[in-house]
Amino acid sequence: MIKLQNDQAAAEKEAAAQELEDAADAEQARAEADEERQAAAEQRDREGRQVAVDGIEGSIKVMAEGHVGEGIIDGPILEVSCDPLDGGSTDDLAQETTVFQCFVANVDNGDGTMSGYYYNATMNWDSGQYTYGFGQP
Repeated sequence: MIKLQNDQAAAEKEAAAQELEDAADAEQARAEADEERQAAAEQRDREGRQVAVDGIEGSIKVMAEGHVGEGIIDGPILEVSCDPLDGGSTDDLAQETTVFQCFVANVDNGDGTMSGYYYNATMNWDSGQYTYGFGQP
């Protein structure tokens, strides 16, 4: 009778330990799934920021082409590229705004370099709106 009680107590103790282990495993799985969802959301935000930079570059190209038409700068516009200033980054999702220096190339120098003009842009990541203009920021 005592052996049966001891076996039953041991089985209950083992079942309780298994339940605790199962609960810990489930919590770990939930935490890992949350981390994966967070990482995926951050990656989508970074990709969205790159799309926004592409939009900024497109807007500046249109502005520069207008400036060519008005005789403000020489054309043709070959390429536009915008880079964050002052340690800014499109990867840092904590940044609410990023200031860009944009280079509008109008001459291929034939040696792997280009000449052109500087434009600027400021992107507000929270609102999704940006401003841009002629000249360095």
